[in-house]
Amino acid sequence: MSYSEQLLDAIQNHDFSSNQHLLKEALNNDDPEILSSLASNLTGLGFTDLAKQVYRALIAKFPREDLFKVYLAEILLNDGDEDDGLSLLYNVSEESSAYLDSLLVQADYYQTNGLIETAKDKLLQALKLAPQEDAVKFGLAELDYLSGDYEQALALYQDLIQRQSSFSEVNLYQRLFATNAKLGKYEEAAQIIREHSDSILDIDSKYEAGLVMLAVGDDQQAIKYLDEVIKQSPDYVNAYPLLAQAYEHRHDNEQVLRTAQAGLAYNELDETLYSMGARSAANLNELDTAQSLLEKGLKVAADNSDLRLQLSNLYLHQRRDQDNIALFKNLDNESIEPQAHWNMALSYEKLDNTEKAQSEFLLAYPDFKENPDFLRQMIIFFNAQNNVDITKQLLEKYLRLSPEDDEMQDLYNNL
Repeated sequence: MSYSEQLLDAIQNHDFSSNQHLLKEALNNDDPEILSSLASNLTGLGFTDLAKQVYRALIAKFPREDLFKVYLAEILLNDGDEDDGLSLLYNVSEESSAYLDSLLVQADYYQTNGLIETAKDKLLQALKLAPQEDAVKFGLAELDYLSGDYEQALALYQDLIQRQSSFSEVNLYQRLFATNAKLGKYEEAAQIIREHSDSILDIDSKYEAGLVMLAVGDDQQAIKYLDEVIKQSPDYVNAYPLLAQAYEHRHDNEQVLRTAQAGLAYNELDETLYSMGARSAANLNELDTAQSLLEKGLKVAADNSDLRLQLSNLYLHQRRDQDNIALFKNLDNESIEPQAHWNMALSYEKLDNTEKAQSEFLLAYPDFKENPDFLRQMIIFFNAQNNVDITKQLLEKYLRLSPEDDEMQDLYNNL
C-alpha cells in the first residue's frame, strides 16, 4: 500500500495524528500519478491545506505541467488567496494544454464574484479553443440565463440536452422549462414539465414547475407540485400564495383559507395571504375569520389599500358604519380610493349625515359615472334629498345604461 493510500485511509478513519508524517513519506516515495490522485482526493475530502502541499511539490518537480498550477490556483481562490491564485492562472500561456482549464477556472471565479461580463469573456475564449466542449457551453448557458439573455441560453441548453439530462448536478430539463418560462413560452415550458415530470426532483424545480402550470391554467398540476414543495419544506413561504391562487381558480374556498392560514404561520408579513384568506373566509360566511385576517393584515401593512377596502366592504355588510368611516379618517383625499369614497357615502347616508354622504358621492362620481349600481344608489340618495335637478341628470345617464329598470323609469317620468 502506498503512503498516499495510507494517508487517505487514516483520514477516512478519522485518525489525523499522522497526517504530516504520511504526507511527507508520500511526497518522498510515491509516483507522480499517485500523488496527483492523492491531491484530488484530499481536495474532495476538504483537506485543502494538505492538497496544496502536494500540488506545490508536483509543480516543483514538473514546472511545465500547468494543470497542477490550475488545480492549485482553484484551491487558492476558494480559500480566499485570490492574488496568488489569479497569478498562477494568468501565467498559464495560450500554448499550454492546460490553458482551457485555466480559462474555465477564471470564468468560475469571476462569475462567483458577480463579474458576469468578465466571466463570459473567458468562456467565449474557451469556446474558440474547444467549440464542442460541453463544459464551456454549459457555463455560457448559465451566464446567459443569469444575465437575462434567455434566447441564447435556451439554444445552448437545447444543444446540451441532446447528449445528457444533467450537467454538474444541474437538471437540464429544469433549466429548459425555466428558460422557456422566462421567455414567456409557458405552453412550451408546461409541455417539457409534463413529458419529464420524473426529472423534476429538487424543491426549487418543483416550485418553478408549479408556477409554470399555474400560468397555463393547469391548476391541478400546479397544486400537485406546490403541495410537494410545502410537504418537503413547510417554510418555503413563496409557495403558499401560488397554491392559494390555484385553489382560488377552482373555487375551493376551504383550501384557499387553509393555505393562507398555513402560510401566515410561517410568514406573517405576506399581505397577499391576508387578502386571499379573508376573501375565501367571507365566501364561506366565516365573517369573524375574515375580519380577523384583515385587521391583522392592516396592522402588518397599514398602507395596504386593498386590505383596507376589503375590510370596508365587510364593515358595510355588517352595518358597522362608524367603523367603516374610521378606516379612512387619518387619510387625505389624495390617498383615498374612489371605492372608499363610495363606501363612506353609503355609511354616512345610513348615519343620516347627508352633507358628508353627498360630498363622498360626488368625490366617487368621476370614477363610477358609468357604473349602474353606483348611479342607482346615488339617485336614491339625491332623490331623498329632493334634489330634482341632480336626480334627473343622474337618471338620464342611468337609464341609458339600464333602460330595463322600470322603477327608475317611473321615477324619471314623475319628476
